[in-house]
Amino acid sequence: MSASGPRLVALQEAGQPLPPAVVAKLVVDTGTSPTSIDCTILQQLGLTPTGVVPIHTPSTQGQPHSANQFDVGLTILGLVPNSVVFHSPAHPVVDGHFKAQGIDGLLGRDILAMARLVYGGPDNWYGISF
Repeated sequence: MSASGPRLVALQEAGQPLPPAVVAKLVVDTGTSPTSIDCTILQQLGLTPTGVVPIHTPSTQGQPHSANQFDVGLTILGLVPNSVVFHSPAHPVVDGHFKAQGIDGLLGRDILAMARLVYGGPDNWYGISF
């Protein structure tokens, strides 16, 4: 994950340092619409919100809470070293708090809609292809 492509270009043209990309551990979540990233990673990338969106979760009991939206560069690597299976230079994500759960965020249906997801329940196995 990185700052979005347009943001990186703007920083480079302004002679500013580019924030290094961050490797993030995301949980595949078919129950979440937008991909959500922990606030600490978004801060680490030096990003500012591009907007605010209403988010419904089981804990909000029908009342949405506001989440900040950010544009990030999102790359998913394959099993072969350095193989890219998905890349979006500018993808909207929302912020959240996930570190206490030992993860960096949730990979939502916005990305999963572009993939084939196979889940083998009895074996607790899944596969994603783009």
